[in-house]
Amino acid sequence: MNFSLPVTVDWKTPTITSKTTLTTHLWTAPPLRRGSQIHDKAFDALRALGTDYTRFLPWWSSPKLAVPELEAPADGRTSWDFRRLDEFVDDFLDATAGRPVVANFATIPTWMFETPEPVVVQDDPGAIHWDYEQGTQFRDPTLTEVAEHFERIGRWYIAGGFTDQFGVRHESGRDHRFAYWEVLCEPDMGHQLSPEVYTRLYDAVVERLRPLDPEMKFIGLSLSPITTDPEYFWHFLDPANHKDGIPLDAFSYHFYATPQIVNPMSSAGNAPFEEWPGLFFAQADGFLRQVQLVESIKQRLSPGTETHINELGTFTPDVMNPEPNAPEDYWALSGAVVAYLWSRLTALGIDLVGVAEFIDYPGMIHGASLLDWNTGEPNARYRALKLLLDNFGPGDTVHRATASPVPDAPETTVHSQAFAASDGRRRILLVNKNPHPVLVNFTDPVAAIDTVDTTTGSGPAVRKEATNGEVELGPFATAVAVVGSAAD
Repeated sequence: MNFSLPVTVDWKTPTITSKTTLTTHLWTAPPLRRGSQIHDKAFDALRALGTDYTRFLPWWSSPKLAVPELEAPADGRTSWDFRRLDEFVDDFLDATAGRPVVANFATIPTWMFETPEPVVVQDDPGAIHWDYEQGTQFRDPTLTEVAEHFERIGRWYIAGGFTDQFGVRHESGRDHRFAYWEVLCEPDMGHQLSPEVYTRLYDAVVERLRPLDPEMKFIGLSLSPITTDPEYFWHFLDPANHKDGIPLDAFSYHFYATPQIVNPMSSAGNAPFEEWPGLFFAQADGFLRQVQLVESIKQRLSPGTETHINELGTFTPDVMNPEPNAPEDYWALSGAVVAYLWSRLTALGIDLVGVAEFIDYPGMIHGASLLDWNTGEPNARYRALKLLLDNFGPGDTVHRATASPVPDAPETTVHSQAFAASDGRRRILLVNKNPHPVLVNFTDPVAAIDTVDTTTGSGPAVRKEATNGEVELGPFATAVAVVGSAAD
């Protein structure tokens, strides 16, 4: 505690002008259903974030909430039913009113795949179905059936309704507009679609949806964190592999750091909490190297395509455990990891970073939640995201900062990066990667920092005053220093 890290900034030479939109995504989580005890607070919290390009994701784990066509058409009748899904869409659009949003009606009905037995869905709409997404071969190999399915969903929300497989008209009266439509979510996982099959399906869906709204853009791939096959990027981003006229507006992929380690002597395979920070930040650095490689592929094949890393977060052990035990300090640690990644990705010129996920809960990847699933109140992950949104944005010039006793030395325990807004405001982001406090001192005139760390709990960012330019960063702090006028 007696040693203080000097923080210096090169304000003369910007490294890049930020084009990175910071956002989040909301899925059809059962706790967000109307009538739940957290419904109102949760959507108020989404509204308070004020994010652009928030992503709406009906996901397969609760198929009765996410899939409007649960059964195959038969005997002249279909199973189309949007009542539950419409409530989520309406509440989501109300909370994001006036802002551009992303639609990803991702779940393909399992009956469209060849499976040994029909998949049985429980009566409880909120039940978790980890076994719903089955099958790797489409029952219609031409992909016409699945493309028509998504066209009908698009027509329901964009064009007022659709005609079903038996010629029956279904009216919605809706004319929503989505800035982007993302085609599937993590198709490389459950259904294990190959790069070639996914690209064919993307083209088929986009071809049908484009006429509904010529201004709507499209996002492809949406790959899971487990993807290591670069062929997805090489194949999809090559315009020669697409039909003429099919746009490659954007592509997306995901990253989650995890405490799980490869240890043949341990049946659990999870590191103790004191090892999580090292694991999380090491995985983050590995992911950043992957991003640079992917960007080089994009620049070679389709340089005008945007990169959306639209699920970014961390896991706790036992993501399916209905009685999880996440250490209290985990939430600030997770916020710090995400802040670090956002900062580095901004410097790499990534177009969009989405912090996952707005709400999760025990049994459903609880460690990725931005809210307390019992109360609907924000947690430290949300507070760190809000701190970034309140202080930084596209159009800022990014400047190199160091938090090190040796000038121009690689950063070690504290990440720092500086931003200058168009109105002249200057701010320095600091991320403490440590479970203990760290003293820093600024060469710029800084009177205070706003911080989220282990000491602030689930509350808003707290202001800490600097004494002679020196201030303490709390454990796993995400902090913002405002530079005074003397630096202008």
